[in-house]
Amino acid sequence: MSKQRNCKVCQEAVSKYKCPVCFTPYCSLPCYKLHKAQPCYKEEPLLPESPKIAQPLRPFEEGDDESGMRLPRSKLEAVVASDEIRHALKDERLQAIVRRIDSCLSPEKDLDDAMQVPEFREFADKILAVIDPERHSPSLLH
Repeated sequence: MSKQRNCKVCQEAVSKYKCPVCFTPYCSLPCYKLHKAQPCYKEEPLLPESPKIAQPLRPFEEGDDESGMRLPRSKLEAVVASDEIRHALKDERLQAIVRRIDSCLSPEKDLDDAMQVPEFREFADKILAVIDPERHSPSLLH
């Protein structure tokens, strides 16, 4: 048994329809047109903010990078913008390897181990080709 609602536009007739955007009930095409004369929007439920866990900075994340080991922002943005890299990251096995390297205490060793996995080595080559295209052109990679 459904609950009958009145049209929110004319306030008289029983609504048969709902606006696909904001779900306002309306009864007819004239009421729908009147409703759409004003912009409507879908109300998003207010969700409580999830608590943010503060993770201590790792040495390579602290302060200025005098060692030259950190990529400049422009190169990081190029990696993020690469469709080829984003496509590669859809692979769950590759995601697991990257997560393991990112969360371990000895990332250098895990990175060396990961380089033995062909999919990860190919992924690393793609990243290198984006951040240093002159030294890692496709013809030099294999």
